[in-house]
Amino acid sequence: MTSQPWMLAKKIKNMFNTCRTFGSGVVQTFNGLTFYVHSNCPFTLIQFTHNHVECDIIIRRGDSGLIVQVEITINKVRTVLQNGHILVGTNSVSVPYDHMYQHIFAYGIYNRLKSLLLPLSVTWHSVPGGIDTLWVELEQELSTDMIGLCGKHNVSGNKQQLIADSVLPDDTCQIRDPVSIMNTICRLLFSYTLDCFQALTPHYIHLCESNIYGYEQVKSIGCAFFKEVAQYCGNTSYIWNVWRTVSNCEQPSCAGDLVYVEQGAAFVPSCSNPNIQFFNQDLTSSCVCPNGEQYVH
Repeated sequence: MTSQPWMLAKKIKNMFNTCRTFGSGVVQTFNGLTFYVHSNCPFTLIQFTHNHVECDIIIRRGDSGLIVQVEITINKVRTVLQNGHILVGTNSVSVPYDHMYQHIFAYGIYNRLKSLLLPLSVTWHSVPGGIDTLWVELEQELSTDMIGLCGKHNVSGNKQQLIADSVLPDDTCQIRDPVSIMNTICRLLFSYTLDCFQALTPHYIHLCESNIYGYEQVKSIGCAFFKEVAQYCGNTSYIWNVWRTVSNCEQPSCAGDLVYVEQGAAFVPSCSNPNIQFFNQDLTSSCVCPNGEQYVH
């Protein structure tokens, strides 16, 4: 079955070229191919050179299905996401972090690394045990050779070939065949999305069941997938307001008096910075001040 782009970005005025990976191994390539890979091997997510600047992003999932390590190397500066920590070179850093080549900052409930040398950003969501959602955005289509699970722009991808070309040597890891067994939550959730996915519904049910099989006890694996479904369908869809109830996925917790919203300001105003103007104030899943108040921080 032909897969279609699975990205909220297509509904936003300023489109990005986006590659996403979430749950226990769902991948959405730049050209919209969606597939599932069940593996604890390291994979090249994306690798390219643009204007003589090299970029290499490697991900690895653990036995829980969550991403347990991400290596982002841009212009020989290596940033590692692991065990809830961010290492730049050999130094552990906290957010926000400014470097001559990159910024790392909070972006709603996510963290984002934005390169100052490439039109590229990497955004991720950390949960206990790892990362459940990660995406790479390119602010322009790059005329360059590109390899990795993310595939290439405007080039039809082949799942088996992408996996074979992107896996990195490691004698201790395995690539396993996906298993898809009927899951009642997957079936129930997609009964609310027929107007959204239409003829593609069986394909995404299969992805949902492959994603969750064997990881039923890792709540964030299923919830990351269900959230992607709701985001794809959008805030005018029926699923938007019921998906958490149907899936029993709790809202993220917020610090202090902040409240969680599915779509809110990516950057929360504070007493020290009340007039934030970053990126035309993107909307994303966020912790915001109640009743328009400012965050005292």
